Amino acid sequence: MKRRTVLRGLANGLAGTVVVSNVPASAALVDAPHDGQTPSAGPPPAPGGRPGLLDDHQRRTLASLADMLVPGAVAAGVVDLVDRVLAVESPPRQREFLNALGAFEREAREAHGARWIDLEEPTRLAVLQRASTGAEARPLPPPWTKGAPLVFAPTDSPPPATLRDHFTRLRTIVANAYYSTEPGMKELGWQGRVAWAELPGCTHPNPEHE
Repeated sequence: MKRRTVLRGLANGLAGTVVVSNVPASAALVDAPHDGQTPSAGPPPAPGGRPGLLDDHQRRTLASLADMLVPGAVAAGVVDLVDRVLAVESPPRQREFLNALGAFEREAREAHGARWIDLEEPTRLAVLQRASTGAEARPLPPPWTKGAPLVFAPTDSPPPATLRDHFTRLRTIVANAYYSTEPGMKELGWQGRVAWAELPGCTHPNPEHE
């Protein structure tokens, strides 16, 4: 795939990157800080008048996760970008994102007795390591080989999402958002130009360049 094609796709924005799951609405993030705990540092709430879905605690949770999933995401404005896109998403998609975010908040409270933003970094890393290597609710089937019978996935409702599924969902959303920003696109090699008379380093005529 050509780099120009990748950059064009990333520049289309974040819309549609929140995938559908059947996680129950009851798993949504609940902001209930423990007594005596103070919020950790993180991005401030969205400026007044700017549309946004997340409250301050959710934004701080997302910021912590985002920078661990994609270093530099917070500085690139990913938290604001995701928040603003979620504000205009459908309620089911909003709930799906909150379920994924809430899964890590719930894991922190149940396993460590503290909010995610109050965990020490090594503990957060351990949770993410466990999530990234855990089981998926519905793993992909093994690659098909010639002569093997075709096996179709069941059509019944998928099982509840696991922490691995929530990890994959958040990582995908954060990565798509980051590589839609200027720092992310520059990391892929974008130099700020949107058109070239000819492709740098490739001057021979070729219809595929059009």
